[in-house]
Amino acid sequence: MRANNTSTSTQPLRERRKRKRWKLRNLFQIGSIFQWTIVIFFAVTIPLILTLVYSVRSIQDYTDHSHTTLFQTVRVSENSEALLKHLLLMDRGIRQYQILEDASLFTTFQANHQQFVETAARTAHFQLPPQIQQALAQLTQDELILYEKILLIRNLETEKLSTEDIKGYIKLRADAQEMVTQGNGQIYIETESLSALAILVRKQVTYYALVSVMLALLLGLLLLYLINKPIKSISRAIHKLGNAQFNQRIYIEGPSDLREIGLHLEWLRLKLNQLENSKQFFIKTISHELKTPLATLIEGADLLQDEVVGELNAEQHKITELLQIANIRLHGLIENLIEYQKATSTLLKMDYSQVNLNQLIKYICAEYQLLLDSKQVSVEFSAIPIDFEADRDKMRIIISNLFSNALKFSPRGAKILIKIDIIGNKLQLLIADQGPGIEKSHQAHIFTEFYKQAVPENWKIKGSGLGLSLVRDYVEAHRGQIRLLEPGSQYRGAHFLVILPLAVRKFTKKTT
Repeated sequence: MRANNTSTSTQPLRERRKRKRWKLRNLFQIGSIFQWTIVIFFAVTIPLILTLVYSVRSIQDYTDHSHTTLFQTVRVSENSEALLKHLLLMDRGIRQYQILEDASLFTTFQANHQQFVETAARTAHFQLPPQIQQALAQLTQDELILYEKILLIRNLETEKLSTEDIKGYIKLRADAQEMVTQGNGQIYIETESLSALAILVRKQVTYYALVSVMLALLLGLLLLYLINKPIKSISRAIHKLGNAQFNQRIYIEGPSDLREIGLHLEWLRLKLNQLENSKQFFIKTISHELKTPLATLIEGADLLQDEVVGELNAEQHKITELLQIANIRLHGLIENLIEYQKATSTLLKMDYSQVNLNQLIKYICAEYQLLLDSKQVSVEFSAIPIDFEADRDKMRIIISNLFSNALKFSPRGAKILIKIDIIGNKLQLLIADQGPGIEKSHQAHIFTEFYKQAVPENWKIKGSGLGLSLVRDYVEAHRGQIRLLEPGSQYRGAHFLVILPLAVRKFTKKTT
């Protein structure tokens, strides 16, 4: 019962996740590449612009704050110096008045007092630290009490100012000096505070700049992903079409213009698949249709050669030999068509077994003995005892097609070289002839399907253009290589070198 509840509870969660992924996928498919580029551009630039605005605002605030703070601190320090100066002048003036009792000296004393009061009032308007504000208030209050005391004594004509009455200015000057010292200390404190604030502003600006740059990079990578992913899908689809893989449907996810390209590629896939099926059907049909009359021709030629229907003269025997030769060539052409159809329509399955290469080559030479005799061509076979692992049928087609190609271009009375070597863990099979060779302009195309060279005049049967293409496919299926070498001194014609591994792993390969 508990298991059922768990399954029931997880199912809506999976559905929600699935719907969320579906919505996200649909979101990515809205708009074209140009529209996504504009959106991402603004998404990338907006954080950078905001960071720039924040940086400018922070620097401006810091500049204004530092200007205000330093200006105020310096003015407070200057005013403290001015208060100390006024107290000094007041102390000096009242002492001179005490001795000389000159009214002008007392007037000067009062003027300095008034300037002291005004300076203290201006200083009090600044945003002062608590200790300086308290010191300024105490200094102003003590100075006012002392001034009123002196003014009261002066107005009383019965009493005179004594040294004891004016000695309070000494304490006021000391308090003013202490306030000056505090002001200078406050300048240092404010400077340190502004330095710390500058470091903080720099860290904040750097942090937001890094965050905005990272965000811009992430958004840029997102744009690259949104564009690159469907482009890679398009590239893979084109590669599959080039390799004749038409069975898988092409669907491109992404912006609308790339999805439209995907629709065109799917239309092209269907057309190419239709053409490929038509080609395979044609090859299969024509090969099958040719097999029946060919069997009749072979059987009829053999009956005539064996004199079953009557005795033949020398000329008739020569004609039946020509018929048998033509039947061999026609049989090879049809076999190439059938092998080509197999190689291009399905996965190439390898049937590995131990192959006696010497016996296989001798068997193929025996198949072409009539053609060899007709052109008076001999075979120089350099054999070595070797058994190696390969697909016998495909090796037979490789050797047969190369040998047939050498025989086709060999002049009358020439030789064909077949040589086997073992170098390291590789088997090398060389087939060379004494024909005209392959021109430089044709060498790049000889392994192309349906590509045919000019047939020699003494060879009336045209090839299908599939022999060397099949040789290449079957050699690569054995994980080997085929090379066209430069002609030698004795064998000046085509030199085909097949390189095959002695030890192979069974595998399946798709040929193209």
